[in-house]
Amino acid sequence: MRMHSIARLTRWSCLAWLLGPLVGCNDILKVNNPQQVGVDQLNNSALLTAEVNGVISELENIYTRRNGALLWSANFLTDEQVTGINWEDFARVNQRIVNYTEGPVFSLWSGLSRVVRLGEDVTARLETLADPNDKRIATTAVLAAYGYVFIGESMCQAVFATAQNPGNTILSPPEVFQQAIPWFQRAIQVATATGQTNIVKLAHVGLARTYLNLGDFANTIAEASQVTDPAFKYWVEYAAVQDSQFDGLFDRTHGANHTMGVSPFFLQGTFGTQDLVATQTDPRIQHTTRWTFGHNGLTKLYKPYQGLRFSGYSGQTIAPASASCPGCTGATPDPTGDRGPLLLYQKDTRVLLADYLEAQHDLYEAMMRQGGNDAAVNQFVNDRRAVGNEPAVTLTGPALFDELRVQRSRDFYQGGLRLGDLRRWKRDGVGDFFPTGNHVNQEWGVYGIWTCFPLPLEEYQGNPNIQPPANPLIPPGI
Repeated sequence: MRMHSIARLTRWSCLAWLLGPLVGCNDILKVNNPQQVGVDQLNNSALLTAEVNGVISELENIYTRRNGALLWSANFLTDEQVTGINWEDFARVNQRIVNYTEGPVFSLWSGLSRVVRLGEDVTARLETLADPNDKRIATTAVLAAYGYVFIGESMCQAVFATAQNPGNTILSPPEVFQQAIPWFQRAIQVATATGQTNIVKLAHVGLARTYLNLGDFANTIAEASQVTDPAFKYWVEYAAVQDSQFDGLFDRTHGANHTMGVSPFFLQGTFGTQDLVATQTDPRIQHTTRWTFGHNGLTKLYKPYQGLRFSGYSGQTIAPASASCPGCTGATPDPTGDRGPLLLYQKDTRVLLADYLEAQHDLYEAMMRQGGNDAAVNQFVNDRRAVGNEPAVTLTGPALFDELRVQRSRDFYQGGLRLGDLRRWKRDGVGDFFPTGNHVNQEWGVYGIWTCFPLPLEEYQGNPNIQPPANPLIPPGI
């Protein structure tokens, strides 16, 4: 089956129309004297395709490329990753210590804000300059919706407005999630009318994720149930053509200054041990057998191989077949990690934005949260355990939900959902599963208390309607 992706309109993008000097971008725009494009000049139907591609490119950037990328430094707050970066302010985030003046805070907020702002603005231009049912609206609307979802999952608070009319209302995460709903619904409306079934499915998965974050389990089930195609996958695409098109995770796992490592919570073996082979039985969370020092010369980094959310996932294990793991394959990784059977993140590695499996996880979590069918959840859990070469279990109640959460964490490892999951479970009273105790770098001390990113200093400096925190050391909101 053909896979779908947010790069479907074209395999390249052009951001020049808004972000800086106007330069040629293949054949979309050609100029002899580059100059900045004013906002008033964007109301030109000839620029609409370039503007749509700009929204797509912003989503690609915030997923893996920016310093505040969701799959990189924004993920430092979770238990998925340890960083070997030698930037103190970023390292503190991996210790769950966040300051609104430093680290990835501004890059994360500005990138996510751009996805929302551009998605909404370009949608409005399409409706005005093209057609209210232009098929491209489905793309820009669904990406605006995902921008809101990512903000709700990552930021402690948010404020939305325009440069001309700065906002004055600070929104909590639940209020941000509510902002996503009409945009997903608009995407479904247009995609249905124009026959874009892939975007219809994408929006239903996004709505299920949104309602789950809101604790609206009935609507979570209703939306997730709309996605019935097990082959459905929607990719964020990258290409190895030039630096601006790379998957940003490539640099995090390559070269002498690599920075990305698997945390002890997901490591298949004892952290600090070399030659981890027999314990690597779950293909979803494979990693290098030996740790190496990277950028900071301090953190022990076991580089992660591509998991289920990535296009290079192979389903193989380093652990050999045995009586306890007959499904293990005994794969021998290439030393570079750039050839099979297990791959590090590559320049052209695609990353899932949504798929059928995500809808299923949301469905069964919602069922459990509202007192659902234990038999059905057990079947789903055991199907996922089989993928991880684990034997079947029969569980009920809290033990079953614990196992469902474990399988979710392995299915989605490093795929951008973990921070939202941890915050949702903590917010809803399910449990606090953020990393605590001593960081693996003993020199860094214990983990802090942050679970989200505050609005950056730049937002307060640019918006006279809101006031900076009286005590920036205390996390705001939830």
